Amino acid sequence: MHLISLELQGFKSFPDKVKLDFGKGITGVVGPNGSGKSNIGDAMRWVLGEQSTKTLRGGKMEDVIFTGTENRKAVGFALATLNIDNTDRSLNYDSDIVSVTRKLYRNGDSEYMINANSVRLKDIVELFMDTGLGKDGYSIIGQGKIADIVSSKSSERREIFEEAAGISKFRYKKLQAERKLLAAQDNILRLTDILSELESRVEPLRIQSEKAKKFLALDAEKKSLEISVWVNRMDEISKTIEGLTQKLSDLNTQYDANSKECDELERSAEDSLAESASCAQKIEEERERIHEIELMSSQADSKIAVLENDIHHINEAIEEIKQQIEQSYSSADKLLSDKEEQLAVANQTQEKLTQLDSRISDTEKELSELSDKDDIEQKALSEQTEQISALYIRSSELTFMLENSKNVGSELAEQTELAVNSKQEAQQAYDEAVKERRELNEALDNLDRQLSENRNMLSGYTMLLERKSEELKNAKQKFSDCDNELREKTQKLRLLSDLENSMEGFSRSVKQVIKAAKQGQMRGVLGSVAQLVTTKPEYSLAIETALGAALQNVVVENEDTAKRCIRYLKEQNAGRATFLPITSVKGKELSEQGLSDCDGYVALANELVSYDGKLSSIVSSLLGRTVVAEDIDLATVIAKKYSYRFKIVTLDGQVINAGGSFTGGSASRSTGILTRRNEIEEIEKSLDSIKQTHAELDKVQSRLRQEIDKLSADSEAKKEIISEMNTDKVRFETEIKRVSDIISQLDNRIDTLDIQLEQLSSKINSADTEFDKSQAELASVKAQIEKQEALIAQSHEAQTQSKEKREQISERLSSLRLHRVELIKDRDACYLAAKQIDETIASLSGGRDELQSRIDENKLAIEEKNSQISEIRLSISQSADKISVIESEIAKLQAEHARLDEQSSKQRAMLKIKNEQREVLSQDIARVSEKQLSTQEEYDKIVSSLWEQYELSKTQAAEMAQPIENVAEANKHLTELRNKIKHLGHVNVGAVEEYVEVSERYEFLSKELSDVTTSKSELEKLITELTASMKEIFSESFSKINENFKRIFVELFGGGRAELRLENPDDILECGIDINVAPPGKVIKNLSLLSGGEQAFVAIAIYFAILTVKPSPFCLLDEIEAALDDVNVTKYAQYLRKFTDTTQFIAITHRRGTMEEADVLYGVTMQEKGVSKLLRMNVSQAEQTIG
Repeated sequence: MHLISLELQGFKSFPDKVKLDFGKGITGVVGPNGSGKSNIGDAMRWVLGEQSTKTLRGGKMEDVIFTGTENRKAVGFALATLNIDNTDRSLNYDSDIVSVTRKLYRNGDSEYMINANSVRLKDIVELFMDTGLGKDGYSIIGQGKIADIVSSKSSERREIFEEAAGISKFRYKKLQAERKLLAAQDNILRLTDILSELESRVEPLRIQSEKAKKFLALDAEKKSLEISVWVNRMDEISKTIEGLTQKLSDLNTQYDANSKECDELERSAEDSLAESASCAQKIEEERERIHEIELMSSQADSKIAVLENDIHHINEAIEEIKQQIEQSYSSADKLLSDKEEQLAVANQTQEKLTQLDSRISDTEKELSELSDKDDIEQKALSEQTEQISALYIRSSELTFMLENSKNVGSELAEQTELAVNSKQEAQQAYDEAVKERRELNEALDNLDRQLSENRNMLSGYTMLLERKSEELKNAKQKFSDCDNELREKTQKLRLLSDLENSMEGFSRSVKQVIKAAKQGQMRGVLGSVAQLVTTKPEYSLAIETALGAALQNVVVENEDTAKRCIRYLKEQNAGRATFLPITSVKGKELSEQGLSDCDGYVALANELVSYDGKLSSIVSSLLGRTVVAEDIDLATVIAKKYSYRFKIVTLDGQVINAGGSFTGGSASRSTGILTRRNEIEEIEKSLDSIKQTHAELDKVQSRLRQEIDKLSADSEAKKEIISEMNTDKVRFETEIKRVSDIISQLDNRIDTLDIQLEQLSSKINSADTEFDKSQAELASVKAQIEKQEALIAQSHEAQTQSKEKREQISERLSSLRLHRVELIKDRDACYLAAKQIDETIASLSGGRDELQSRIDENKLAIEEKNSQISEIRLSISQSADKISVIESEIAKLQAEHARLDEQSSKQRAMLKIKNEQREVLSQDIARVSEKQLSTQEEYDKIVSSLWEQYELSKTQAAEMAQPIENVAEANKHLTELRNKIKHLGHVNVGAVEEYVEVSERYEFLSKELSDVTTSKSELEKLITELTASMKEIFSESFSKINENFKRIFVELFGGGRAELRLENPDDILECGIDINVAPPGKVIKNLSLLSGGEQAFVAIAIYFAILTVKPSPFCLLDEIEAALDDVNVTKYAQYLRKFTDTTQFIAITHRRGTMEEADVLYGVTMQEKGVSKLLRMNVSQAEQTIG
């Protein structure tokens, strides 16, 4: 068997699909730190089933999936496949090539496959077991695992030796067998308890079954007779109901005839009353007509008065209109005179306007000439202003230049001062940095001394930690023993509780009813007798024996609940059960004189149980006539004394029945229902003590763990201090380098400032020369400005005089124009007034025509109103004739109304007599109906009883009924049957079925117990054989590894001695393994005193010894030689070559000696950030090409 290749896709830094092919010899994997070369080793561990994310250098399993980079997206899964040549069938798999694949998706789903077939992780682990391969084998060794071989505790080194010895598979099989053995022991315990309980129930159930059969026979006879009696009574009731029905029919016929006559009389009376009412209504209507006519006549007189008043007003209006027409003619003459006056004024105003327009024209001409002259003078002034503005600008520029020269000089002076100060500061900082470097060197020397002291303290912590760990080991063993006892007790308690909760020992029918009650389907069910009474442990066997099958009787609130439960069991076909209604069960206790004084008398059975007060009648009924005695001998004395009149039960479960029969034998004290509950209580009490001891041992462990944690914490703290000191040392060295760099920088800074000071001195001289030149030019510009300002002042004076004259002319022109506007306004007003007068005259002419039209309209209105008055007077005359006719009609209607009232009174008197007769008939009908109903209720009650008690319809009952010749004799016999059934006492009707069920179950469980016991013996034998094989194989293999280790150690170290020892040879499979070595010229008592390189070399020697005894087909070595120096790396690599005939090696390394020995090199690079790439080189071919 050898490794063919490894395929990766999406695993850590390998997002793309890559394949590494492996040949014989040594394959090296090299690359810089962080390139991802160790991810190849992680992939091999992962595909072989590694589940520890810490071992895979991650926080969670999803970390093995490529998470993406700046340029690449994350992938959805990681996949690794290991292809193995299995031609020699070293692996237990029938295929020449075995491909093991593991795939993980980002959502957490994972797949394991062998040759593309889906398998479990367990299958992969078992495939590589005892081959040296696998996640826990020695085929994959990293720096951490090499260090663990030496630094781990002796008990923790066993794993790699067991894998090399090939007993891992035996240990796995032994573990599986021990688990099965534990399960078998639990089953035996469970079956023994159940069988003991069933054994105590079989005989009582047989007795109850026989009693139940007798009860069922009597009950069947009672049922037949009771049905016949009821059917006979139903026949008698049917005849009575027929007679009552006929009588009720006759009474109903008479009642209907009477009701018909009453209806006809009532209808006639209502008709007469309706006609009378109609006649009265007509009288009222006629009287209303007379009132309306009289009202209309009164309204007509009012209308005539109104119309006459309207005519008077219209005549007055005609007179007013005539006066308005006369006034209109007078106003028109006056308006014509006013119009002529307005036209004369308008003509005068027009002449004034003509003269004023001439004066305005002359003034405008004078103003225009003056404005032209001012424009010429303004243009000359503008040119002068531009010239002086340019002079002002130049003056400002020169002033700014002078000011700037001053500022530049000041700034250069400040820069010079700043440069001088900077040079002084740099010099001071230079001196301080030199001082700081000297102090840092002194602190570094002091830190080296402290570092040495702390390393010595860390060694002391390590030795103390080992001693405390041994104490914790012993404490763990004691805790484990206590924990086992606690687990056994807890398991037994759980088993008994499960039996209690599942009502083990109860019949199916009782379980069904109790379950239905708990689910709320059956109200009124209080529980079984076993659930409702309790007793002390010493009395439990006696009480269980006394109650027998009655323990399963179900207590209910009343008879209706009992019947509902029986119906429920019938519907569910769930068997039979006995129910004890609180309301019907009556108990009676023994009252024998001197009973309590008898030797061996304990108490009446009902006095030894606890229960709810409302159950007292039931408990007395079940136990009130049973005596509990100490033993069978004393019980016999008591029974003889009282002539065997009652039942006696002994504390150990023996029975003397009433009548003198004895029942007894052996009985387990842990089989009964009540006993089971007491045992649960005892276990619960003992658990408290065990738990207390368990807690105390746990505290001891906790204390030791705390001490170890504290020592570990102190050790880690010391390591952290050492680490911090190392960090401080690096920091000091870095700080010294930094300060040295600062000193160099400050030296350069001082030289730079000297050069800057020379440059500033030259700039100051140039600035002074420029200032003098600008000051002379400014004086010349100011003289020119004064000359131009004088010329501009003269121009401004001439402009002022011209402006005043122009303003005077403009003011005169404005006055003339304003006067012209006023004249135009007056003229237009006169024209407008004349026009308005014309319009008023025209309006007066139209008004006169309108007034004349209104006069004509009013005259027509007067004629119309006179016509209306004539019509109204004619209507008043006609209304008087109508009133006379209506009064005559009213007299006739009043006579008819009186006749109808008299007829209605006679009809109502006759109706009253008929209603009285109908009421008598109604009472008779009610009386007969009530008698018929009560008779029918008795009939229905019998039908209901047939159904409720026997689920029979009337027809079915009639078919089953036998003829009754003498009803009294039948009832007497029925009473006798009921008494016989009552004398049987409480009967468990389910005992027949339960007896069969329990017997069958007892036989089945007995056979199952035999099978489990046989299986247990076989498992114990298998474990013994496996243990013996493991001891033999491990002993032989360990001896060979030890001999090879001694030889290889001498070869690698060039001398010295080494040995592997078992801590306890008598416990070869569990004891630790010690490593004793002594390199040449050294005496070593503790492996921790070896240097890191020496420890690694010892571990490598052990590893080579294992490979010598049991070569692994292939091995991955992940930088295990990192701690070795170059000479030992070469030794290691050359020694590795010796194993290449039997083992392939994949060596992840960065050491030259290992690379030189490799046959093939894979280079791992990270050209793209976060993405690993592979480069393959065949070293031998490359050497041939170069050579």
